[in-house]
Amino acid sequence: MARTSLPVAGFATLSYVVSQFHIGYLLYQLRPNILVLQLSFHPARYWAVLSQWGEAGLRNYRAHLPWDFAHLFIYAAFGYVLATRAGLFDEPASRAARRTAWLLPLAALFDLVENLLQVHLLGGPFGAQSLAIPVSAGCSAVKWALAAGFALIVAWRVLRKSARIGLLSQ
Repeated sequence: MARTSLPVAGFATLSYVVSQFHIGYLLYQLRPNILVLQLSFHPARYWAVLSQWGEAGLRNYRAHLPWDFAHLFIYAAFGYVLATRAGLFDEPASRAARRTAWLLPLAALFDLVENLLQVHLLGGPFGAQSLAIPVSAGCSAVKWALAAGFALIVAWRVLRKSARIGLLSQ
């Protein structure tokens, strides 16, 4: 396991936050929001969301995809670096650190498949019944579950570390 490096962890965190805000800025106006589309397992629901967005929404969604491909590498690196370089895990927990370190890179793989399926769907006929829709939604669900798991583990580690530091200073 790599040694602690707070500047590296800080840079990874800043890169992630900037990238995440940029993606959010590109898509904030979509109603229903992007999560509704990502978790639409049924083709009729998927195409209904895209219809509600209209041409302007579709243009924004298509335009965000190149940034989203870059973003998945950024958040994968962020997760790995945060788990291995931020000092959240002590040496006895190195197995937990390694497992946590791979949660966001694994989520990024599911995100990559989801994005590729979205590009495929957007390039085909509008309204087509396609197995790519539920597969994409499944990838998205796994991606979000892995990201939530990562966030919970990191929050728990930060709370534990903060409690230990608080106890030592008293």
